[in-house]
Amino acid sequence: VTDEAHNFAPKGYDSPSKSILKEISQEGRKYGTFLILATQRPTLLDETITAQLNTKFIFRTVRASDIQTIKEETDITEEEARRLPYLRTGDVFISEALMGRTIFARIRAANTTSPHTENPFDELINRSEAEDEKFYNIIKNKLPINGDDFINIIQEIERDTGITYTINVFEEKLEDLVSKGKLKKEKTPFYNVYKG
Repeated sequence: VTDEAHNFAPKGYDSPSKSILKEISQEGRKYGTFLILATQRPTLLDETITAQLNTKFIFRTVRASDIQTIKEETDITEEEARRLPYLRTGDVFISEALMGRTIFARIRAANTTSPHTENPFDELINRSEAEDEKFYNIIKNKLPINGDDFINIIQEIERDTGITYTINVFEEKLEDLVSKGKLKKEKTPFYNVYKG
């Protein structure tokens, strides 16, 4: 998905992304890769790429040059082209190769609500904190944990909870709790000791 696509695949000059988008538009379908381009300036978009697009959603546009490009790229009629500057929000012409004809449609507002009730970044932080709390509750009765006893502790946890950790993941989780101040780490000459 590329918004402001005319900046990434401009007509008349090269950009670092243009060759990649051109290759995807020409070869992507056979690999199951598809391209969605959005632009308010279709005239500025590379013609090789626009020629490969099977479906075009045409919303309100007022520039004569863009309307002319749209007429050339689709089978939109003169009457429909004259309507383009006056389309309301949600009004769209859809040009699709399989239909063989450009059709008018009205897209209504979604009747759904986002499953996210909080900021996604807050959600990630809360999820991380919940995972930390879950891990802490699993290990708190096993503290202190000696570095030379990881295998036995991991086996106990797997037996008690069904959760499996590799030694590396287990140690990373302990270190993470140390960095967050939930555990203390004491270094000995042979191994680290993690304490509550």
